[in-house]
Amino acid sequence: MSTDAMPLEALGRATASNATRERPVWHTVLLLCLGQVLLWSLASGLTYKAPEIDSAEQFTWSFSMENGYWKHPPVPSWLMHGLLQVFGPSVVLPFAAAQVSTVLALFLTWRLGCEFMSQRRALVAVALTSLVTYHNLGADNFNHNTALLPFQAAMVLTFYLATRRRSLYLWALVGLYAGLSMMVKYVALMPIAGLLLYLALDRALHHRLTLQGLAVAALVSVAVLVPHAIWLQTTNFLPFRYAHSVTLPLQGWAAQLSSLGAFAGIQLVRVWPLVLGLLYLRRLCRRSTEALQPTPALNPSDRLFLWVATLSPLALTVVYCVATRTELVSRWGANAFLLAGLLAMAVLRMPVSRLIERSILRAVIAAHVVLCLSLVLGKTVVAEHFHWRTRANFPGGLLARNAMEEWRKNTSVPLRIVVSDIWLGGNIVAHSSGSQRVAVLIDGHYFKSPWVNAEAIRTCGAMVLDDQTRGATGSAANSPELNRLMEQASVSGAWNMPWAVSQAQATESGTGVVRWGIILPSAPGSCMVR
Repeated sequence: MSTDAMPLEALGRATASNATRERPVWHTVLLLCLGQVLLWSLASGLTYKAPEIDSAEQFTWSFSMENGYWKHPPVPSWLMHGLLQVFGPSVVLPFAAAQVSTVLALFLTWRLGCEFMSQRRALVAVALTSLVTYHNLGADNFNHNTALLPFQAAMVLTFYLATRRRSLYLWALVGLYAGLSMMVKYVALMPIAGLLLYLALDRALHHRLTLQGLAVAALVSVAVLVPHAIWLQTTNFLPFRYAHSVTLPLQGWAAQLSSLGAFAGIQLVRVWPLVLGLLYLRRLCRRSTEALQPTPALNPSDRLFLWVATLSPLALTVVYCVATRTELVSRWGANAFLLAGLLAMAVLRMPVSRLIERSILRAVIAAHVVLCLSLVLGKTVVAEHFHWRTRANFPGGLLARNAMEEWRKNTSVPLRIVVSDIWLGGNIVAHSSGSQRVAVLIDGHYFKSPWVNAEAIRTCGAMVLDDQTRGATGSAANSPELNRLMEQASVSGAWNMPWAVSQAQATESGTGVVRWGIILPSAPGSCMVR
């Protein structure tokens, strides 16, 4: 029977049935997010032998929940502390945590996009945004950049809703997420400044309710930051001193232009997959035989918000570095592209049909598979074949087993403290087992690991590890503090680690040499490590 001959009631029931069977857009978003987490975390977790360097750092810091750490604010390490309590240590844990952080940020970005455009158009925009390499290749580390993304996305979303709905509750959430963003990484100041810049530019928001909301947000943000601010004062601003020590000043305009050009070039490479996705979308629209209508233009206030919120993190970073004559570091763009897909879809106004949407999603999924396999195989299988040393193919499990075996040979108590750089120590933690976690005294410096003190070293004993691999760049290299503790060792030796080579080749070439020593515990019954 044709639809023309169907009774109106039957036709209505059929239409309602089709609408019921259709999957809601947010279901599709969740499925894509889950797929990205599973693809990247499992591929990395099943092939990598060791965590990446920043993930190893989080393993060492998360032993104790401090109000700050010598390089950064504390929230990522707090999160890792909780994850370790629930799931226990493993190589796959930081990969999964990094991907969950990324897709949570993408989901919140999609929710924001629904305020500007249709849910399906926002889905296409965020799917294309996931192609920015900071959100896939760069998310193999659980570090402060990846941990910042969901807090930043939540802050931008609640800020937009607060300015439109004029709700003090939403303004309080803005302050909460702004404070937590600063507690993740100080670079969050750039998107915060961008939102304030938008408020200054949008005259429609210059009224008493906005000032009240800002006051509420500021109070909540300050309340969140007070414990960390006190910690900064008591430690003589350790993270700022670290940042100053690694900042490279530039002399002359030629050096500044060179730094700016290199930074811009790297950011273009990172965003290039998104550009290719937009070009593919444009081609699909041109070849489509459907009658496509372009999306309506945004109202002036929304358009201003999207432009300023999208561009300000990167632009303000560049302005700051130029003003202070500081060399731009490529990773400083890691939090600058969350809204890039939304802005592109709003500006280009390319029509999107169901068929085009499905084609784009298939292309995005295929791109993720290609990027994922390229990364994990390149760092593991290919690197092993050509005997290239990478963090991914370091035999971290063997290192942990060697350390535990030597410790058990010489003592009858559990290993509680490891003295090493963050790389070796993080590998020990990642491959440790049991309910009693291992504390790492980083580089032998007590200010880097306040959960360990000299008395703990004396009573608990310690395994001291020194990476002497040719070309090693560990932070403990030539550390006088670590060397002094190594001199206290009652037993010592060295392991030749098969790093990208066989065990026989490792012995001959010295490509993975780790010197070890054991400080025997003097009073294990009094061992206290907080």
